[in-house]
Amino acid sequence: MRFLLVSDVHKSYRFYKGYDESVAVEWLLEIIDNTEPQILISAGDWDEGMTSEDFGRIISKVKLLTIYGNHENFPIIKNYAMPNGKVFEFGGLKIAGINGLIGENSIKGIPVTTQTQFMNAVYRIKNSVSKLDILITHQPPYIPDIYPKMRVDDYNELVFEAVEELKPRLFFNGHVTAGCYSYYQFPSGTKYLRVDSSQIYRCYGLLESEENKVTVYRDDEEMFSLTF
Repeated sequence: MRFLLVSDVHKSYRFYKGYDESVAVEWLLEIIDNTEPQILISAGDWDEGMTSEDFGRIISKVKLLTIYGNHENFPIIKNYAMPNGKVFEFGGLKIAGINGLIGENSIKGIPVTTQTQFMNAVYRIKNSVSKLDILITHQPPYIPDIYPKMRVDDYNELVFEAVEELKPRLFFNGHVTAGCYSYYQFPSGTKYLRVDSSQIYRCYGLLESEENKVTVYRDDEEMFSLTF
C-alpha cells in the first residue's frame, strides 16, 4: 500500500517569502493524482485558508489520516483530525497521532494539548498495541543534532521521551522550518522524518508499506530515502 506523507501544507491567502500559499491545495491534489496513494498522512498545519470543500476534494481521492497543528482553520480541521492516541491500521501498519502543540494554556485562542493529555494519548497507544509502526505529532522532539537552534523545554523533551518509550518504527512530525526534510535515528532505533510541504519547499514522502521504505521528493526530484 502506498502512503503520501505531508506536513505544513499551509494554505492561506498571503504571499510568504514571495510564495503564493493560496495554491497549496491545487499543488497537493496534483501530487495525489501523480503518485496515486491510498492513504494521505499529514502532521498538521493545513492553515487558516482550508475549507470543507478543500478537504472534500482531498478525501474524494485518498483516505486521510491527519492531526492538527497550530496554524489551522480549527472549526474545520477538528472534523477530520485523528483522535489522540487512537490506533489505525492500513497496509499492515499500525498508525497513531497526537494533535497540536503541547502547552498548558491556549495562545491567542489556538488549542493546545496539555502534558496530561499528551501522556494519556501515549498510554492509550501502549494499551492498544504491543508495537506501533508510525507515530505522528506536530510537536517536535528535542533533537539538537539536527535542530541546533532549537531551545530545550519540557514539551519537546516530553516528545523525545515518549518516542523512546513507545519505540515506533517511524516517527513523523511537522512544525519545524528547517529545509525540505530532516532525518534522525533515535537511540531506541526509531527512524525520524520531517518534511516541509509548504510552497517554499513543496516536499513530501512516499511510503511503500510492502518495502518499509520512504522516499522524499521535492516536486518530482528524489531527495532522500530511508527504510524502517
